[in-house]
Amino acid sequence: MAFIHRRACKAIRELALSLPEAYEDAPWGFPVFKVADNRLFALLVENPVELTVKLATEEREIAYLHPWVRRASYVGRYGWITATIEDVEALETALEWLRESYYLKAPAKLRDAAFAE
Repeated sequence: MAFIHRRACKAIRELALSLPEAYEDAPWGFPVFKVADNRLFALLVENPVELTVKLATEEREIAYLHPWVRRASYVGRYGWITATIEDVEALETALEWLRESYYLKAPAKLRDAAFAE
């Protein structure tokens, strides 16, 4: 089955908006996802599908091993990466990174609530 870009964008948007107090904005003409008091945790470009997220140092080093990951423009020096999503494996990995980015950017009380077991 061919990879459907629309479905990838939908999956990213659904996960991002399912996290506590997350909301969508478009200050630069494309979707960005924020939490709480305007804390950005992800950017989504829809054609081609590219997800930009913040990762912890160790995870970022692993991410760079993928040929479809690059240092994010403008914010890469602050720990952000951009993943170009062209298949299901890349999408699944990017969704995990989206959760991590939320975890790194959300206030502690929201983060703890979202990831409590």
